[in-house]
Amino acid sequence: MRFAEPQFAVVFLLSTVLGFSSAIARGEAYNADRPPAAVEKQIRVDLGPYTPGTIPGGIGEPVAESRHIADEWEKNHPGRRINYQMMISTGTTEGEWLKTQLLGGIAPEIVTMNTEVAWQAVDKDWFIPLDEFLQRPNPYIPGNTHWLDSFANLALTNSKRAPNGKLYCITLDTVETGLFYNMTLLKKLGIAKPPATWSEMLEAFKVIRGAGITPMTAQGNLASDWGQDIVFEMVYHDLLPMLDPVPSPSDIKDYQTYFLDPPEGGFLFTKGFFSSRDPRWREVNRLVKEWRQYWARELKFSDPLRLFFTDRLAILWDGSWTIRRLAKDPYINFEWGVSYIPSIGRETSPFASGSPATLIGGAATQIHITNSAVRNGALEDCVDFLMFLSAPQNVERVTNEALLFMPNVRGAKMDEHLEPFAEIFKRKSCAIQWMEAMDPEYKKVWRRWLDYYLEDGFSLEEYLRVLDDNFAAWVKSHEKDAAWDFSAMEATWQQRKEALLRELDPVP
Repeated sequence: MRFAEPQFAVVFLLSTVLGFSSAIARGEAYNADRPPAAVEKQIRVDLGPYTPGTIPGGIGEPVAESRHIADEWEKNHPGRRINYQMMISTGTTEGEWLKTQLLGGIAPEIVTMNTEVAWQAVDKDWFIPLDEFLQRPNPYIPGNTHWLDSFANLALTNSKRAPNGKLYCITLDTVETGLFYNMTLLKKLGIAKPPATWSEMLEAFKVIRGAGITPMTAQGNLASDWGQDIVFEMVYHDLLPMLDPVPSPSDIKDYQTYFLDPPEGGFLFTKGFFSSRDPRWREVNRLVKEWRQYWARELKFSDPLRLFFTDRLAILWDGSWTIRRLAKDPYINFEWGVSYIPSIGRETSPFASGSPATLIGGAATQIHITNSAVRNGALEDCVDFLMFLSAPQNVERVTNEALLFMPNVRGAKMDEHLEPFAEIFKRKSCAIQWMEAMDPEYKKVWRRWLDYYLEDGFSLEEYLRVLDDNFAAWVKSHEKDAAWDFSAMEATWQQRKEALLRELDPVP
């Protein structure tokens, strides 16, 4: 998740701004009712949806546990004050506001953001590597000898290491998507349980659509963005062990067995994969287009939650954050359940093997310490506060209050409403996150052409040709980038070349 995906940001933006503004007026977020100490060191903290005063999803009471936890920490740290503040969202995942603050030397000491954004600036020393601190014991967890070991999914945690091998964030919790089923509605249509395979799903969609009901849709671009990543993995599943030119490090294989980072994707494109020459790539895009015909007619500006809650949508693809709405909305009057994307089998595609659909979520609240902490002499205090916050007895308080994500700390208890997502999260992660892999200018081009293709503005052939041009420009833009040195991948390619070329140009 990659928390702070565009879809999630849009869902929370209005409610967050309104809820947080009212909290400031009441003095809750900054704890303004307390007089400042004579000599006080302030630590500015952004905790995303856990920031006190925020109303996640616009329903329920404002969250407050992070404020209580800060108050408890302050009692043991006289002269220290935690000031919560929400970073400004510009509606993208590129972190423009934060980058401006960092350039001006006025960024908050602790920020929440996708760590991939931090990776783009590691040479600027804006963010503090946490490796040294993660090897220390967390004094707030009895018996802990290394803070790093307290995180439940170590493979996920280590997968957030930057290309330089350093870890710039702690992953407080995890996020995953799922299919929310209106089971009351489906049972009326003779569908007793969620489909187990892709072909069963398409047959169920036909029944639902025949009843005048929209079969499935998702928030914003989720289905067409993340959907293509999930379909991609199932179509390429059997080929990935040979296709992946740089094996995943051993400490993340339990989470990402075969993962193609941007340079790997770019290299394979230069060899013909993920292009109009690649039959599997063609199949991925064919399947996504076929799937799209069962989604809501209008994708960008419809309100899927409203459709789902009013029996006009049978299946909603959304994130674990939707649990809060379902658990707290007093007007929900139907039976609902959560499952995951069905597997694609041979009966649907000759390239598929029936492997389970992989995860598309992952790390949710990714917390970084900025160089403001060093500039203001607060680095050790920032580390200590994050150790306190990430102790199981504390992280469970903030996650269970918000009902958005699953705690990623050993020993932290999880609200029962989130348990279906914890079960889904036992799967492997996806092989690539295509839109996240692209630089912003090429991502925007792809996004525009993908929408055009899905709305019948392009044929498949026309769409693949414009993607070829976009991918070629993307790779060329990195030709002087040291991180895109293809020499090691080229050596692996030469060993596998004969077999891989048969995948591109199969013998009749």
